[in-house]
Amino acid sequence: MDDRLLKPITEVTYLTTENAWRYRAILRYFYIQHERLRYYLLPGEVLDHLKESLHFREYTEDLLTRDLDQLVEWKNLIPRQETGRVASIEQFKKKRFRYQCAPYTVEIERMVRSLEQMGDSFGGSLERSLVQRMLESLEALVGPVVG
Repeated sequence: MDDRLLKPITEVTYLTTENAWRYRAILRYFYIQHERLRYYLLPGEVLDHLKESLHFREYTEDLLTRDLDQLVEWKNLIPRQETGRVASIEQFKKKRFRYQCAPYTVEIERMVRSLEQMGDSFGGSLERSLVQRMLESLEALVGPVVG
């Protein structure tokens, strides 16, 4: 047996851990940008994107920094120090980073997206619930349901 089969795959931790909803949203954005050939993203751009969603209304730059650090630790993101616009030694020491989606993460997100597109045909945890399908059908008939 190949020893690699016995090792945990830390790169998939973000899918099932506490705050998975935040990690998944962050990495989906990185994946979409990767597919558009935008390989390096700044935290401010990621934060701006997340803040467009009501789910991230209370999300802060500090939380994003912690989440990005965690994703780096799990090897989902690769940090690169941003040195291009440094005007002082103090700014250089603050170590601003750009982040790139790691190759494993690109493939994991590609697989998750494929599973999502399979929808109801496979019955896994990404399957939409009956209630969710009914709500979507009602909204298609009468418009958005406000709740």
